[in-house]
Order: sequence, then C-alpha cells, then structure tokens
Amino acid sequence: MAPSEGLRQMSKFYRNPTTILLENGAFPKIADWVHLVGAKKILLVLGGKFFKGSSYFGVLKEALRGLDWQVSTPVSENPKISFVREFSEKFRGASFDCVIGIGGGSAIDTAKMAAVILAGDAATLDDYIVSKKAFKKRLPLAAVPTTAGTGSEVTPYVSLSTQDRKKITVTDPQLFPDLALLDPLLTHTMPAPVSASTGMDALSQAIESFWSVHHTGLSDTHALRAVSLVTRHLETVVAKPGDAQARFAMALGSCESGLAIAQTATTAVHSVSYPITEHFGVPHGHACALTLAEFIRFNEPSMQDSRYDSLWKAMGVSSAFGAAEFVEGLMGKIGLERRLSKLGIDRKGMGVVLQNGFRPDRVKNNPRELTTEALKSM
Repeated sequence: MAPSEGLRQMSKFYRNPTTILLENGAFPKIADWVHLVGAKKILLVLGGKFFKGSSYFGVLKEALRGLDWQVSTPVSENPKISFVREFSEKFRGASFDCVIGIGGGSAIDTAKMAAVILAGDAATLDDYIVSKKAFKKRLPLAAVPTTAGTGSEVTPYVSLSTQDRKKITVTDPQLFPDLALLDPLLTHTMPAPVSASTGMDALSQAIESFWSVHHTGLSDTHALRAVSLVTRHLETVVAKPGDAQARFAMALGSCESGLAIAQTATTAVHSVSYPITEHFGVPHGHACALTLAEFIRFNEPSMQDSRYDSLWKAMGVSSAFGAAEFVEGLMGKIGLERRLSKLGIDRKGMGVVLQNGFRPDRVKNNPRELTTEALKSM
C-alpha cells in the first residue's frame, strides 16, 4: 500500500511528526537545527525575490556562516509541475544534506518535493505524481513561513499546478517537515493585500476542517483555535502591519489551521477556489474567501449538531447565517473584492469555474453534497 493511501485510510488517527518553534526573533535558530541534523551542504528554497532582498537574508547568511549553502531558483506563486520538475533535475546529484524552505506556501511546497526527489532514490517528479511511486525517503527538511495563511509548514501536502490550469495535491507522510520555524517578525513586512488573502486562506482552512466529514475531536481543537485567532486579529494586521501581538496571533492561527487540515484535508471551498486562481489570477486565499460565506449558507442544513455552537462562538456569532455575514463583512474591512465581475470573471468565466471546480477529493469531504446547480446558484 502506498503511504498516501495508508494516510487516507488512517484519516481518523491523529498524526503530526513536525517539531514546531513559534517565537519572535527565532529565525537565527535555524542554525541550531542545521547543526542538529549534521548538515554541511544546504539547499535554500526561497519564494520570489522579496526575501533575498530583505535584511533577513543577511541574518540567514550569518546564521549559516561556515557552511556550504546554495540558493535555489526563486519560486513563484502557484508553481507548475514543469517548474518543480526542472527545479529538481537542476539540483539532482548535488549531494545536499538538508533542505530549508523559506517563504509562502509555494516555496515551502517546492522545498518539500525537492527534499524527496533529491534524497537519492533516483525517482522523478513524474514517478510520484503519475506513477504514484511510494516516497521512500527524503532529506532533512525545515520550513520557515514568511506569510500567515497556508500552514504548509505542518502538513503532508504539496499543491502544484498543471499545464492545463488544474490543481493537484501530492499527499504523503514524508511531506511533513521535520521542523516548522515560525518567527512572526518575518511577516511584519507583508503588504496589506497579502496579509488579507493569506489570512482568509487560514480562516477558510479552519472552517472547512471543522465541517469536513473527516473531522475528529482533536482536529476540531486546532480548527477552533485558528478561527478564533484569525477572526480577532486579521483586520488588525491589515490596518496596522507592525502590530506585534496581532502578527504573533496570526502566525499561530495559520499554523493551527495547517494542523487542522493535516488531519482532515479541505473541502468544496478549496475545490472551487482552484479554477478561480488558475484561470483568473485571483490569489488563493482571496479565491477561497469569494465562496466561503455562500458555502456556510449552503452547508447550514448539515450543521445542526450542537458541536457547531463552538464554531459560531469562536467567530463571535450565534448561527451559520451570522457567520456568513461576518465573513462578508470581514472581506470588506480588509479590502478584498467580493464581486466576481470586478475580478474579471464574467458569465463565461463562471462557466469555467463550474466546469473545473469539482475536484472529487475535496468535494467528497464537504458535509453536504454539492451539485452543479447548487454551485451555479452561488
């Protein structure tokens, strides 16, 4: 049995092997981990060009003084399979001792795949994606998020884009990083739109985890903590990016949402978000936010159990309809457009979303069956 299949069958079991460090100013401690795993040659997987141009890149160089490290090709948002394939082949045979991913979810996901492919078992990316080859081993892996949204630093997932604008998810226990180093200070320079979008991704993940058919009492604790933290602090980090308390809370909330979906995966909201991002360039978290309120209303008939009272309480509301209104109001407060037409999605574009928004592995997790007509009405 492939590890990913085993993970699916054990969905009611709690598993997360990632060591987590959350602390303001913790970033230089990455050197402690490098020495702990005995690494001498390090591959740094960085997102875009922002981090390399920041003062924190100097902090990193100082922390890794005396070690042999190499910076990867910059990882853009929503990397395609072709990019990760070329990326991995470029560095194959370089005998790295560990991989450190620094950036948003895309950089961390790319680092995860690099750590597996460069581990030396001669497998290619296509072996894992097309042939479903088992992940036998990987290099020691550390994840350092510079955004507060995806929670990828604590999940066994890698999200990649195909050439025909579809999203696929690679799932395997080997994709859990060894270390998630969260230094909220790294997120203080996020532009307001990025803070808003990534924050809504965390909120959506947490709510979806709570209503997922795979939820457990343990996953619920992470989901509720994430919902409470994000709903109380997201507006603040958008308006006051230097607010240390709010940034710390958002870093924790994002991680909690990742811990939640690591057990349950996401649901229909994420499924519908994928074509909105892939075909119309709407940032992932914003794309999730566009349908989150409507899915809360849609799922309301399936959320009559008293356990949902704790979800509404975490959001500061008293019902599903109150929660939907809260999400719509929050989007307005943090500057996220709600109208599809303003985002370049006309009636023809809605057809594209309807055609590509039903990813079985996500839709089946939803608590209420989703039909094309139901999605069209949204």
